[in-house]
Amino acid sequence: MLQVVLCDDDPQILSSCGSVLEALAKKNGHILKLFTYPNPQAMLFAVEDLLDNIDIFYLDVQMKPIGGIEAARRLRAMGYEGSIIFLTNAREAVFESFDVSPLQYLVKGEYALEKFERVFLRGVELSQKRAVQVFHCERGSERRSFSLRDITYFEVTKRIVTLHYSKGIFEFYSSMEEVEAKLANKGFVRTHRSYLVNVGHIRRLGQEYLELTNGEQVPLGRTYVRQVKERLSHYLTGGITQ
Repeated sequence: MLQVVLCDDDPQILSSCGSVLEALAKKNGHILKLFTYPNPQAMLFAVEDLLDNIDIFYLDVQMKPIGGIEAARRLRAMGYEGSIIFLTNAREAVFESFDVSPLQYLVKGEYALEKFERVFLRGVELSQKRAVQVFHCERGSERRSFSLRDITYFEVTKRIVTLHYSKGIFEFYSSMEEVEAKLANKGFVRTHRSYLVNVGHIRRLGQEYLELTNGEQVPLGRTYVRQVKERLSHYLTGGITQ
């Protein structure tokens, strides 16, 4: 499923552009979940905890009290690494947007539907590539996605897995074996029967524990020492890219 955000203070643009996005998604075999917002403040508040789930942002540049470029800067500051596409009537504003690395800048009324589709499909392609670097999990009806580099470690108690990441924790039902299988060859190593750690977050290797970059310590089981040392050495010599 594609999740796309469209933010514009013109109701007609929200309606017409939204219809085009829905048609393009259907044409290209994608299920689309579209979120529309009439102003950047409402959008920023609504998506704060969902950024890793959003595939593409379409932002109007000329909105008040903050414009689309400033909204994009705030999205980047919040950690969003996906595609941002600007829609505007102001061609000259293109030079102000370079620092947020937009995918494209589309001047309203001056682009053909074919170009709009090409940009949309490029955003979809980039999102699919990013998905490889994201861990997906579910808790009931809640589906969450976490950037791999933000995850420090997983721990499991019975069937409850606790994911530790830069902003806190998230618990869901699974097993360590299932989580480990999902993250095979993605920079994680089993350090204990109940712990799976992001190699990139290991600061120091002790005899019975690992110290992580956030200062936390996790146990190191004797049967896992050799494996941890091998993975850590491989990572430090450039074998793993986060």
